[in-house]
Amino acid sequence: MAESTRQINYTQEDVNNGKTMTILAYLIFFIPLLMDDMKRNNFVMFHTEQGIALFILNILAGILGTVTCGIGLILYIPWVIFLIMGIMNASKGSVTPLPLIGQFGEKFNLVK
Repeated sequence: MAESTRQINYTQEDVNNGKTMTILAYLIFFIPLLMDDMKRNNFVMFHTEQGIALFILNILAGILGTVTCGIGLILYIPWVIFLIMGIMNASKGSVTPLPLIGQFGEKFNLVK
């Protein structure tokens, strides 16, 4: 898949105001979507997009795990790795997409 060339415009103030919310976006992605001030923060919305892509991977892992009698549960290993990577990126103030699934987050078009 092609890497994203999208530029995210955010300030250090966006990072400082939204760092906690970006970490939360990986665990419970819809919380930042409920807060108006966070919807205007491009840094938070980028990580919310990544959190939604990660959530979809979690659902796919569960479905494949059920259908294949547990073999699909192997997808939980990259899910945990991507979760840790996303939280680390958010805590550092970085807007690096997650490997393999990060480009799908851009499809949600939350960053305006």
